[in-house]
Amino acid sequence: MAKRWILAQPPAVVEAELIQVLERHAIHPAAYGLFLNRGLRTAQDVEAFLEPDWTTGIHDPFLFREMEQAVERIFRALEAGEHITVHGDYDADGVTGSAVLISTLRELESRISKVESRKSDSKLPTSNFQLPNSLIDSYIPHRDKEGYGLHAETVEQLKAAGTSLIISVDCGIANVAEIAQARALGMETIVVDHHQFGETLPDAICIHPKLPGEKYPFKDLAAVGVVWKLACGLARRARERGLDLPEGFEKWLLDYVAIATVTDMVPLLGENRVLEVFGLRVLNKSRRPGMNMLLKVAGCTPGKVDAYSVAFAIGPRINAAGRMDHAALALQLMLAEDEETALELALKLENQNRERQKAMARMIAEADVQFSTAPTASLLAFWSEEWSPALVGLVAGKYLDRTGKPTVAIGKHGGRWVGSGRSFAAYDITAAVRRAGEGVLTHVGGHVQACGFSFAQELDIKVLIEKLQSDALANLKDQPMPTLTIDGELALADLDFKLAETLTKFEPFGEGNRRPIFMLRGLSVAACDLVGATHNHLRCSLRDATGRSQRFIGFNFGVRAEEFGIGQHKDVAFEVGVNEWNGRREIQCKILDVREAGEES
Repeated sequence: MAKRWILAQPPAVVEAELIQVLERHAIHPAAYGLFLNRGLRTAQDVEAFLEPDWTTGIHDPFLFREMEQAVERIFRALEAGEHITVHGDYDADGVTGSAVLISTLRELESRISKVESRKSDSKLPTSNFQLPNSLIDSYIPHRDKEGYGLHAETVEQLKAAGTSLIISVDCGIANVAEIAQARALGMETIVVDHHQFGETLPDAICIHPKLPGEKYPFKDLAAVGVVWKLACGLARRARERGLDLPEGFEKWLLDYVAIATVTDMVPLLGENRVLEVFGLRVLNKSRRPGMNMLLKVAGCTPGKVDAYSVAFAIGPRINAAGRMDHAALALQLMLAEDEETALELALKLENQNRERQKAMARMIAEADVQFSTAPTASLLAFWSEEWSPALVGLVAGKYLDRTGKPTVAIGKHGGRWVGSGRSFAAYDITAAVRRAGEGVLTHVGGHVQACGFSFAQELDIKVLIEKLQSDALANLKDQPMPTLTIDGELALADLDFKLAETLTKFEPFGEGNRRPIFMLRGLSVAACDLVGATHNHLRCSLRDATGRSQRFIGFNFGVRAEEFGIGQHKDVAFEVGVNEWNGRREIQCKILDVREAGEES
C-alpha cells in the first residue's frame, strides 16, 4: 500500500561543540541529523549515547521514593520465613521480570538461613510455579481463562496457600480492589509496575517510575527494568547486612533485562540504552542453562545476539507460552538450572511457537477472506468463534500495518468474546471502542493506539462492529495513509563504509532509536531482475545524474517489479548496511519503499 513519506527536518544550525564531538567519534557528516532527530542536541547527550557509561548512566535504585520500604519489607519476610508469592504477567516483560525477582529472592533466601527448618510451619504453596526447598513461589494468570492482573479468586487462593507477602511484577498498579482484599485477609503487597494507573492508587508499597511525585529521574523503564532496580536495592542492602552476595550478582541479571527492554517497546534511549548495551553483552555470555537452550532453539548465533534477535527470535518464543498454553513454561525455562531440563523445556516452547505461527497463518487467511467483502470500510473488523483471544491482537496489528486502517479482531473463549484493537495516533481506538460498546462491554482498557475489550456471548457481534465502523466513518474525515518517517536525504556519493560504520554506532536499535531510513531522489533504473527461490525479491541498479550507480535489494518487492522499468526515474527510501559473502564486503541498500521521481506525499 502507498505510504506518505515524512522527511525529518533537523535544525539548520548545529552547535560547534556538538560538531567537535561528532568529528572526534568519526561520525559521517550525512548522519549528523540522526542525533538531532532523536532529541540528542547537546554534546553531552551525544557523548552519553555513543559511549553508554555504567557509572553515570545507571541511577541509584534508592531514588525511588518507596524503595527503602520495599527492601526492608522483603528482608523482614525472608528473615521471618514468610511465604512470598511473586505475581507476574504472562508476556515477556512479566516473565523476565519475575525471573529477575525470583532469582534475587532465592539467592538471598539461601544466604539468610536454611529453609527446611521452617517449611513445616507453612502451608505448601499452590502456585503454578514453585521452587524446590523454598518459601518463594510464583503465580502467573492464564491469559484466556483469567486475563491480565491480580484477580479476587487469586487473592483467595494465595491466602489459602499461606502467602503473607505478594510482590506484583508488571501488573498491580490498577488492582486497587484486589490489593485491598489482600490487605483485609492479612496479606501485604509490593507493586513493581510501569503501567497506567487510575485516580486511586493501591494500598501497597509501590515502585513505579511515573507515579505522582516520584523522584526517580528516568521514567521509561520496562517492568523488568523496574524489577532490576529492586534487585539492585536488595543486593546493596544484603552486602551492608554482611550477607555473602557476590559482587556483580546484579549485573548477571541483565540478560533478562535485555530481552524485555526490547520486547516491551520502551525507548532505547537514556538509562534503557545503557541497560540494553550491557544486557546484550551478558546475554551473549549467559551462564544460564535455560537461556542458552532458548538461544539455541531460536537459532541465535552465540556471541552475536542483538536487539533484532531479541525482537524477532527470542521474544516471540517467550510470548508463545502465554499465548498458546501458560506462561509458567517460559518462566520455568528462564530459571532452569540444568541442561537436560532446560533442553526439554526449550523444545516444548519451540513447539508452542510453531503452533502459534500455524494458528496465526490460519487466522490471517480467514481475515483475508473477510477483508475481501468489505475492503473500503473506514475501520476493519474481523472475528471468529474459533479464534484464540490470545492471538487476535496480532491479527489487528498485522492489518493495521498492511492497510493503514484502524482494526479490531475478536475471538472467543468459553462464553466470552474478547477483542483487541490497533490504531494510529490520530484515532483513539480505546475511546472508539468505549463509545461503540457503551453499556454492553464487560471490560475495555488500553491507550490511543491499542486496546483490549470483552463482552458476553449474548451481544450481537455484528451490531458492535457496525457501531465501530460508524464511529470511524464519523470521526475520520480523511482516511489517513500509512507513513514512513525518513531520517535524512542522501546522495549516492554518501554511500560508503564510513557511513555504514557510523550507523553501527547507533545500535542497539529499537523503539525511539529505530534503524535509520534515508531517501534518494531522481535515480534512474539501470538494471533490474528478480531473485530468490520463488523470485519474490527484487534486485536493481539505480543511477544518478553523474553516472554513479548503486545496487539495491527489495525483499518481497517482486510484486512491484513493474515499477522498475529500465530508464524510469524513482525516489527510493532505504536502509544502509554491509553485506559480507565469500570474504567480500559491499554496501547493501535495502529498499523500504519507492515512488515516482518528484512525487510529493
